[in-house]
Amino acid sequence: MTAKQCSSPTCKTLINTLGNTGVHCQNCNREYCLKHRFREEHDCSKLIPLGARPVDIAIQSNKEKIKLGFGRLKTWGKAQQESLKPVPKPSSKAAQLAALNNLKKNAKGDDKLDAAKRVYLHVEAEAKSTTSKLPRAELFFSADWTVGRLLDEAAKRLQVANVNNRVQTEEQRLRVYHVEGGRLLEYSEKVGGPLASGNTVVLLRGVGPNQEK
Repeated sequence: MTAKQCSSPTCKTLINTLGNTGVHCQNCNREYCLKHRFREEHDCSKLIPLGARPVDIAIQSNKEKIKLGFGRLKTWGKAQQESLKPVPKPSSKAAQLAALNNLKKNAKGDDKLDAAKRVYLHVEAEAKSTTSKLPRAELFFSADWTVGRLLDEAAKRLQVANVNNRVQTEEQRLRVYHVEGGRLLEYSEKVGGPLASGNTVVLLRGVGPNQEK
């Protein structure tokens, strides 16, 4: 076994010797001294594995991004959803009707939409999605629209940058999170399916293609 220097750039320790046999990292395919043997110690997540093919690197990178997206969505759901709970419904039917009428009165949208098919929503945008701090608005959309079209309209009205048609990765892509349903909505879903007047939706960026089940 030939002695060589630890693969950590700042380490001068010789490994593969009688005094330090060295440890092989299965993740990045490099060898390290005992001090730098753990992944956290040699920034393993930032290294491209030795001998990996470009396609392998791309797949690994995509998996890591999706994993991070799921983690962020879960973290966001626990930490931020408390402030984004569905608007409490009044106990009496009369009060519920009054609250809904108030929402309809203040909601903005395309006046040309069929009134009978309008879905009135509380729409918000996570701080990371915009330069403003959690902007919100009352908006209405057509029940026949897809969620993708709702997203385009909501982003425009909240002045949130929407580059979904120009990006290939999830880092910059916007998604619609349904607070009452506790999930991300698919772009192809019809608004009138999962959503009902009075619900809350949030625009999130970089949270992955779908929630982990």
